[in-house]
Amino acid sequence: MDITLKYKIVEKIIQSNDEKVLNEIKTILGLSEIDFWSELPGHVKVSINSAKDELDRGEGIPHALVMSEISKYRFPVT
Repeated sequence: MDITLKYKIVEKIIQSNDEKVLNEIKTILGLSEIDFWSELPGHVKVSINSAKDELDRGEGIPHALVMSEISKYRFPVT
């Protein structure tokens, strides 16, 4: 990546007062002090844990099979 572009990115970050943008950047760079799990709503945590339990019991669908099925469809590009 061009060093000039990196400096432009840093400049935009320094000039930004948008907390949402800055928090997203922190997350992307691994600087976030907040664990994303603690920010999830309870029902989402329950769903994730349920899905993990299903996978542990061997009830999941292999990735290769899912990708094979999806490749049969053509999705419109928007």
